[in-house]
Amino acid sequence: MAARSLIKSALPLLVVVRPQNLTRLRHLTSIVTNPQHQQQPKPAFAGNKNHGLLSDFRVMSMSTAASTNVTKSVHVSEAHALVQAGHHYLDVRSAEEFTAGHPPGAVNVPYLFKYGDDSTKNPNFVEEVSKLFKEDAEIVVGCLKGIRSLKAAADLSNAGFKNLTDVAGGYQEWTKNGLPIE
Repeated sequence: MAARSLIKSALPLLVVVRPQNLTRLRHLTSIVTNPQHQQQPKPAFAGNKNHGLLSDFRVMSMSTAASTNVTKSVHVSEAHALVQAGHHYLDVRSAEEFTAGHPPGAVNVPYLFKYGDDSTKNPNFVEEVSKLFKEDAEIVVGCLKGIRSLKAAADLSNAGFKNLTDVAGGYQEWTKNGLPIE
């Protein structure tokens, strides 16, 4: 019974919509979160076609969209510019992937550990990152394709990190765009 009421109370918080309905939902989100309609809240999204996640859907939080610290994803050229401007590059790929090549100055803290065909989340990921960076550090988070980095950024955001930027497309896009590697 308690589980049913918990699910009922959570349903209004998450809305799954098709991209063509986003305009109407943004207006509705504005009404729900901001009665004065002064500013459109930023939607909290789980992914889009570029990341291969939920390719035809977006997940938006209606009640917390205005207050959630949403990690933005940027094109690799913008990520490169941020790193050149002083942001730290956190590479969350495996140590083997990192050793094969990475953006200059990148720091590696694997988000997942691979065991054959299986992978397991690094149980000390947030702790290891916390030893390297303060919560207010400006960090660009990247992986191979942009999926692990979104998950890693979400975990870091939940742990209190505030200035996170995801590299859309990850290291694959970085190299496709001819950006420097070590």
